[in-house]
Amino acid sequence: MRALSFLGVGAVEILPNRELPWPIIWPGVLEIARSEGCRLRAYRDIAGVWTIGWGETEGVRPGDVMSQEEADRLLCSRLSEKSMHVGSLLTRRATPHQLAAMVSLAYNVGVDAFARSTVLRAHNAGDRLAAARAFGLWNKARINGVLEEVRGLTARRARESALYLTMDSAYTPPLDELPDTAAGAVQDMPAAEPESRMSDSPIARSGAVSLLSGAVAMASSMSADVREVAAGLGVDPLQAVALIALGVGAAVLWHRYRQRREGWA
Repeated sequence: MRALSFLGVGAVEILPNRELPWPIIWPGVLEIARSEGCRLRAYRDIAGVWTIGWGETEGVRPGDVMSQEEADRLLCSRLSEKSMHVGSLLTRRATPHQLAAMVSLAYNVGVDAFARSTVLRAHNAGDRLAAARAFGLWNKARINGVLEEVRGLTARRARESALYLTMDSAYTPPLDELPDTAAGAVQDMPAAEPESRMSDSPIARSGAVSLLSGAVAMASSMSADVREVAAGLGVDPLQAVALIALGVGAAVLWHRYRQRREGWA
């Protein structure tokens, strides 16, 4: 343990035992430990999930307690599992910092969710900037049934992104950006909900509406009466409108699809 002045007089930060056989570099362990915080008695996080130790949720029940040594060893074991699973999903080699950042994300959101993430897809495609940006897509949690951004998750994703991009083995998350674990703010660090789908994007929805409008107009222009009038005038206004709507809708959806692949929210 070591005292941190920014936590207030007498506040102490508890860190895991560095001597354990950690599967990722120590800066990654620090990021996870500082983000999760450690509590030796079961508590409900901000999303209402029973949690203990360093963010452990599996099989936790009210009244559960554990020692600091048990909490540290459980964290080491969980990180070993997550590292193995994350490594099995990689088709492109990861630097120690990249692996640590991705394991930190997987520890928070779960391996199955990580397997479907833009972070993984962009990393495997060799687009490190897109992968770094895509960490920010995982900053929401369902609070009282409502999906909303959580400041602690937004800050955590920013630190993971920085860890992913850094080539400096001495990297340590800035202390003034860390959650106040001594004051109990670990409750503001729930598991993040999956990154939003394209269908949830207002921009994507607008594109889909344009496509639908174009399709309806195109179908309408195919009626016998409209074709007869169009033949006499040499032009079909409905078809022109339909083509424009189809073109705009397709362009909007393609642009939004490219944005998401590049890690933008």
